[in-house]
Amino acid sequence: MSEYFLAPGSTPFTAALLIMAGLFVFELLALFKGLGINEAIDDFVVSSVDLPDDVFDVGELTTAETASGIEGSSTPEGGSLIGRLLAWLYVGRVPVLMVLVVFLTIFGLAGLIIQSMLRQSIGMAVPGVIAAPAVFFLTLPMVRWCTGGLARVLPKEETSAVSTATFIGKTAVVVGGNARRGLPAQARLIDRFRTTHYVLVEPEDENDVLEQGSLVLLVRRINGKFSAIPNPNAALVADTTD
Repeated sequence: MSEYFLAPGSTPFTAALLIMAGLFVFELLALFKGLGINEAIDDFVVSSVDLPDDVFDVGELTTAETASGIEGSSTPEGGSLIGRLLAWLYVGRVPVLMVLVVFLTIFGLAGLIIQSMLRQSIGMAVPGVIAAPAVFFLTLPMVRWCTGGLARVLPKEETSAVSTATFIGKTAVVVGGNARRGLPAQARLIDRFRTTHYVLVEPEDENDVLEQGSLVLLVRRINGKFSAIPNPNAALVADTTD
Protein backbone atom coordinates (compact mmCIF):
# COMPACT_ATOMS: atom_id res chain seq x y z
CA MET A 1 0.00 0.00 0.00
CA SER A 2 2.80 2.44 0.90
CA GLU A 3 4.44 1.78 -2.48
CA TYR A 4 1.21 2.89 -4.15
CA PHE A 5 1.04 6.21 -2.28
CA LEU A 6 4.77 6.88 -2.74
CA ALA A 7 4.92 5.92 -6.41
CA PRO A 8 6.30 8.76 -8.58
CA GLY A 9 2.97 9.36 -10.29
CA SER A 10 1.13 9.53 -6.96
CA THR A 11 3.55 11.73 -5.04
CA PRO A 12 1.86 15.15 -5.75
CA PHE A 13 -1.51 13.81 -4.68
CA THR A 14 -0.23 12.07 -1.57
CA ALA A 15 1.57 15.28 -0.62
CA ALA A 16 -1.65 17.25 -1.06
CA LEU A 17 -3.52 14.94 1.32
CA LEU A 18 -0.70 15.14 3.89
CA ILE A 19 -0.75 18.95 3.72
CA MET A 20 -4.53 18.89 4.10
CA ALA A 21 -4.22 16.72 7.20
CA GLY A 22 -1.57 19.05 8.61
CA LEU A 23 -3.78 22.09 8.03
CA PHE A 24 -6.66 20.33 9.73
CA VAL A 25 -4.56 19.58 12.82
CA PHE A 26 -3.15 23.12 12.81
CA GLU A 27 -6.64 24.62 12.66
CA LEU A 28 -7.82 22.40 15.53
CA LEU A 29 -4.87 23.45 17.69
CA ALA A 30 -5.49 27.11 16.87
CA LEU A 31 -9.16 26.67 17.78
CA PHE A 32 -8.31 25.13 21.17
CA LYS A 33 -5.85 27.94 21.91
CA GLY A 34 -8.38 30.59 20.89
CA LEU A 35 -6.27 31.97 18.05
CA GLY A 36 -8.14 33.73 15.24
CA ILE A 37 -6.09 32.12 12.48
CA ASN A 38 -8.95 31.99 9.98
CA GLU A 39 -9.74 35.67 10.39
CA ALA A 40 -6.09 36.72 10.13
CA ILE A 41 -5.49 34.69 6.97
CA ASP A 42 -8.77 35.84 5.39
CA ASP A 43 -7.98 39.49 6.02
CA PHE A 44 -4.41 39.16 4.72
CA VAL A 45 -5.36 37.31 1.51
CA VAL A 46 -8.44 39.35 0.62
CA SER A 47 -6.71 42.65 1.43
CA SER A 48 -3.58 41.69 -0.53
CA VAL A 49 -5.28 40.36 -3.67
CA ASP A 50 -7.16 42.60 -6.09
CA LEU A 51 -10.55 40.89 -5.98
CA PRO A 52 -13.22 41.80 -8.54
CA ASP A 53 -15.76 44.48 -7.74
CA ASP A 54 -18.61 41.97 -8.04
CA VAL A 55 -17.45 39.40 -5.49
CA PHE A 56 -20.38 37.04 -5.06
CA ASP A 57 -22.89 37.90 -2.37
CA VAL A 58 -24.00 34.87 -0.36
CA GLY A 59 -27.49 36.24 -0.13
CA GLU A 60 -27.76 36.37 -3.91
CA LEU A 61 -26.67 32.77 -4.56
CA THR A 62 -29.43 30.56 -5.79
CA THR A 63 -29.64 26.78 -5.56
CA ALA A 64 -29.25 26.55 -9.33
CA GLU A 65 -26.10 28.68 -9.24
CA THR A 66 -24.55 26.58 -6.49
CA ALA A 67 -25.44 23.26 -8.08
CA SER A 68 -24.40 24.06 -11.64
CA GLY A 69 -20.86 25.21 -10.97
CA ILE A 70 -19.37 27.21 -13.82
CA GLU A 71 -22.59 27.64 -15.76
CA GLY A 72 -24.56 28.79 -12.73
CA SER A 73 -23.14 32.29 -12.56
CA SER A 74 -20.94 34.54 -14.59
CA THR A 75 -17.18 34.78 -14.21
CA PRO A 76 -16.23 37.70 -11.94
CA GLU A 77 -15.08 40.78 -13.79
CA GLY A 78 -12.40 43.26 -12.83
CA GLY A 79 -9.59 42.65 -10.39
CA SER A 80 -6.39 40.73 -11.08
CA LEU A 81 -6.26 37.29 -12.69
CA ILE A 82 -5.55 35.67 -9.31
CA GLY A 83 -8.27 37.78 -7.72
CA ARG A 84 -10.84 36.61 -10.30
CA LEU A 85 -9.86 32.98 -9.74
CA LEU A 86 -10.14 33.31 -5.96
CA ALA A 87 -13.50 35.06 -6.23
CA TRP A 88 -14.68 32.31 -8.59
CA LEU A 89 -13.82 29.83 -5.82
CA TYR A 90 -15.78 31.99 -3.33
CA VAL A 91 -12.78 33.27 -1.41
CA GLY A 92 -14.11 36.23 0.57
CA ARG A 93 -17.36 34.34 1.16
CA VAL A 94 -15.77 31.13 2.48
CA PRO A 95 -12.72 31.15 4.78
CA VAL A 96 -9.47 30.81 2.85
CA LEU A 97 -8.27 27.82 4.89
CA MET A 98 -11.55 26.05 4.23
CA VAL A 99 -11.22 26.62 0.48
CA LEU A 100 -7.64 25.33 0.63
CA VAL A 101 -8.64 22.19 2.54
CA VAL A 102 -11.43 21.49 0.04
CA PHE A 103 -9.04 21.94 -2.87
CA LEU A 104 -6.29 19.75 -1.40
CA THR A 105 -8.76 17.00 -0.54
CA ILE A 106 -10.39 16.90 -3.98
CA PHE A 107 -7.05 17.29 -5.80
CA GLY A 108 -5.39 14.50 -3.78
CA LEU A 109 -8.25 12.02 -3.97
CA ALA A 110 -9.00 12.68 -7.64
CA GLY A 111 -5.34 12.29 -8.58
CA LEU A 112 -4.94 9.00 -6.72
CA ILE A 113 -8.17 7.60 -8.20
CA ILE A 114 -7.20 8.60 -11.76
CA GLN A 115 -3.71 7.15 -11.41
CA SER A 116 -5.15 3.92 -10.00
CA MET A 117 -7.56 3.64 -12.92
CA LEU A 118 -4.72 4.19 -15.38
CA ARG A 119 -2.60 1.49 -13.75
CA GLN A 120 -5.47 -0.97 -14.00
CA SER A 121 -6.35 -0.08 -17.59
CA ILE A 122 -2.99 0.52 -19.32
CA GLY A 123 -0.59 -0.91 -16.77
CA MET A 124 1.14 2.35 -15.89
CA ALA A 125 0.49 5.73 -14.34
CA VAL A 126 1.13 9.14 -15.88
CA PRO A 127 4.23 10.91 -14.47
CA GLY A 128 3.31 13.26 -11.66
CA VAL A 129 4.74 16.31 -13.45
CA ILE A 130 2.16 15.78 -16.19
CA ALA A 131 -0.70 14.44 -14.09
CA ALA A 132 -0.64 17.18 -11.43
CA PRO A 133 -1.40 20.15 -13.75
CA ALA A 134 -4.09 18.16 -15.57
CA VAL A 135 -5.79 17.11 -12.33
CA PHE A 136 -5.46 20.68 -11.00
CA PHE A 137 -7.62 22.09 -13.80
CA LEU A 138 -10.01 19.14 -13.73
CA THR A 139 -10.70 19.60 -10.02
CA LEU A 140 -11.35 23.36 -10.07
CA PRO A 141 -15.03 23.02 -11.09
CA MET A 142 -15.56 20.45 -8.30
CA VAL A 143 -13.85 22.74 -5.79
CA ARG A 144 -16.08 25.62 -6.90
CA TRP A 145 -19.18 23.45 -6.56
CA CYS A 146 -18.23 22.51 -2.99
CA THR A 147 -17.24 26.01 -1.89
CA GLY A 148 -20.37 27.40 -3.49
CA GLY A 149 -22.40 25.06 -1.30
CA LEU A 150 -20.41 26.15 1.75
CA ALA A 151 -21.03 29.80 0.87
CA ARG A 152 -24.76 29.13 1.02
CA VAL A 153 -24.79 27.38 4.39
CA LEU A 154 -22.10 29.31 6.26
CA PRO A 155 -23.31 32.37 8.19
CA LYS A 156 -22.06 35.64 6.76
CA GLU A 157 -20.19 36.28 9.99
CA GLU A 158 -18.08 33.13 9.38
CA THR A 159 -15.43 35.20 7.61
CA SER A 160 -14.37 38.77 8.35
CA ALA A 161 -12.56 39.18 5.03
CA VAL A 162 -13.88 41.98 2.88
CA SER A 163 -13.31 43.00 -0.71
CA THR A 164 -11.75 46.40 -1.27
CA ALA A 165 -14.70 47.06 -3.59
CA THR A 166 -16.83 47.45 -0.46
CA PHE A 167 -14.74 50.47 0.56
CA ILE A 168 -16.43 52.62 -2.08
CA GLY A 169 -18.80 55.00 -0.34
CA LYS A 170 -16.85 54.89 2.93
CA THR A 171 -14.85 57.67 4.52
CA ALA A 172 -11.13 57.57 5.24
CA VAL A 173 -8.53 59.79 6.87
CA VAL A 174 -5.53 60.81 4.77
CA VAL A 175 -2.45 59.85 6.79
CA GLY A 176 0.44 59.67 4.32
CA GLY A 177 0.94 63.27 3.24
CA ASN A 178 -1.06 65.36 0.79
CA ALA A 179 -2.69 63.55 -2.12
CA ARG A 180 -2.76 65.03 -5.61
CA ARG A 181 -3.89 63.63 -8.95
CA GLY A 182 -1.10 61.27 -10.02
CA LEU A 183 0.52 61.45 -6.56
CA PRO A 184 -1.63 59.30 -4.27
CA ALA A 185 -1.27 59.26 -0.50
CA GLN A 186 -2.13 56.64 2.08
CA ALA A 187 -5.47 56.82 3.87
CA ARG A 188 -6.89 54.84 6.78
CA LEU A 189 -10.40 53.43 7.15
CA ILE A 190 -12.16 50.88 9.36
CA ASP A 191 -14.51 48.27 7.89
CA ARG A 192 -17.71 46.88 9.40
CA PHE A 193 -15.70 44.25 11.27
CA ARG A 194 -13.72 47.08 12.97
CA THR A 195 -10.59 46.08 11.04
CA THR A 196 -8.27 48.90 10.00
CA HIS A 197 -7.23 49.11 6.35
CA TYR A 198 -4.80 51.37 4.53
CA VAL A 199 -5.48 52.36 0.93
CA LEU A 200 -4.01 54.74 -1.62
CA VAL A 201 -6.17 57.73 -2.53
CA GLU A 202 -5.97 60.59 -4.98
CA PRO A 203 -8.47 63.39 -5.63
CA GLU A 204 -11.32 62.82 -8.05
CA ASP A 205 -10.92 66.41 -9.26
CA GLU A 206 -7.46 67.01 -10.71
CA ASN A 207 -7.44 70.51 -9.20
CA ASP A 208 -8.11 69.29 -5.65
CA VAL A 209 -5.53 68.50 -2.97
CA LEU A 210 -6.47 66.08 -0.22
CA GLU A 211 -4.47 67.28 2.75
CA GLN A 212 -3.02 65.03 5.42
CA GLY A 213 -5.46 64.60 8.29
CA SER A 214 -8.49 65.44 6.20
CA LEU A 215 -11.57 63.22 5.98
CA VAL A 216 -12.39 62.06 2.45
CA LEU A 217 -15.10 59.98 0.77
CA LEU A 218 -14.00 57.11 -1.49
CA VAL A 219 -15.97 57.24 -4.73
CA ARG A 220 -14.16 55.00 -7.24
CA ARG A 221 -11.44 52.37 -7.48
CA ILE A 222 -9.03 52.44 -10.40
CA ASN A 223 -5.94 50.23 -10.78
CA GLY A 224 -5.69 49.50 -7.08
CA LYS A 225 -6.12 53.15 -6.03
CA PHE A 226 -9.19 55.04 -4.89
CA SER A 227 -10.48 58.35 -6.17
CA ALA A 228 -11.78 60.44 -3.31
CA ILE A 229 -13.51 63.75 -2.68
CA PRO A 230 -13.44 65.92 0.45
CA ASN A 231 -15.99 64.64 2.94
CA PRO A 232 -19.31 66.26 1.93
CA ASN A 233 -21.11 65.43 5.18
CA ALA A 234 -19.76 66.05 8.67
CA ALA A 235 -21.85 63.14 9.97
CA LEU A 236 -19.83 60.61 7.96
CA VAL A 237 -17.17 59.70 10.50
CA ALA A 238 -18.03 56.11 11.50
CA ASP A 239 -15.61 54.49 9.03
CA THR A 240 -12.53 56.04 10.60
CA THR A 241 -13.09 55.80 14.32
CA ASP A 242 -13.10 52.76 16.62
